Amino acid sequence: GSINKVEHPEIAMSLVDLGMVRDIEFDPQDEGVILTLVLPFFGIPQAVRDYMINSLAQSIKDAGGELKNVNLAQMTDEERRSFFQKENEKWRT
Repeated sequence: GSINKVEHPEIAMSLVDLGMVRDIEFDPQDEGVILTLVLPFFGIPQAVRDYMINSLAQSIKDAGGELKNVNLAQMTDEERRSFFQKENEKWRT
């Protein structure tokens, strides 16, 4: 759905394609969504993290749902390598 189109603020790629969103759970009872935002490392700027969470929340809202909770996780070394490779290719200049 629309969650797949949410792009990273600094990389011209979706958060899903970057491997940054997983464990998406939808509760049809209250149309609530819970997901995990996977960060390359926890020290990323708060503003970037908030931007991504707000963008995800907006896309879910546009689809008629509500983002209830975001769990934060950190990428494995392998995931991080893949992320930085994509970042280098798609960085917005």
